[in-house]
Amino acid sequence: MYNHFGSLDSDSLLSKLRYLAVGAGCDIIILDHISIVVSGLEDMGDNERRVIDVLMTKLRSLVEETGVGMILVSHLKRPGGDKGHEDGVQVSLSHLRGSGSIAQLSDKVIGLEGNQQDSEHAHERVIRCLKDREEGERVGILGHAVYNAEIGRLLPEELPEREEKFGDEREDPDF
Repeated sequence: MYNHFGSLDSDSLLSKLRYLAVGAGCDIIILDHISIVVSGLEDMGDNERRVIDVLMTKLRSLVEETGVGMILVSHLKRPGGDKGHEDGVQVSLSHLRGSGSIAQLSDKVIGLEGNQQDSEHAHERVIRCLKDREEGERVGILGHAVYNAEIGRLLPEELPEREEKFGDEREDPDF
């Protein structure tokens, strides 16, 4: 585990990630999250999108070169309309914050959805596949999870009594 808060220049980050993949033999690297990596770069100016494009290309090259699996966390932009993701708005690829290259260069994109404002169900999440390069027909709802505060983890769970509200075409816009 490499714990670092703040931005790193992309060459330093890639060097550390390459060491984890090759030198330390890590099979999977979790980068949480891409926005914090680029947030403090002084030479970025107002071009966060371009910086993320370049970083994503370098990360994809590292994955191809080393065979390491990489899980990249990305925040979401605010969707149009009155409601945000915290109100249960369905996640789409266009909501990924910063750059379209996050969706374009990823093999899989998974989103978590839930309505944090619904106190009775705020701990429930829908797990949605937004992109699956290898098996494109596997997009849509993958399952459900419930946050267990005692252990601090999301656990898979069937939610049959609310199943109708998790469909791809939600009947209840307030979910």
